[in-house]
Amino acid sequence: MLHKYRIEVNNFKQLKDNTMLNCSMELSLLNNLFRENLVTEAEKQEIKRRILKDYKLL
Repeated sequence: MLHKYRIEVNNFKQLKDNTMLNCSMELSLLNNLFRENLVTEAEKQEIKRRILKDYKLL
């Protein structure tokens, strides 16, 4: 063996991408519920705040 290569797999970017995708999907679902008048504006704002806080974006 001439060279010793060490291969590291960094899944952080993929994890971050999945987290952002999940957050985006939750916010999209929330907007759909609001458009269908299944949640009020006040409920939407509170839920949105909790979603963003859960994903540490707020």
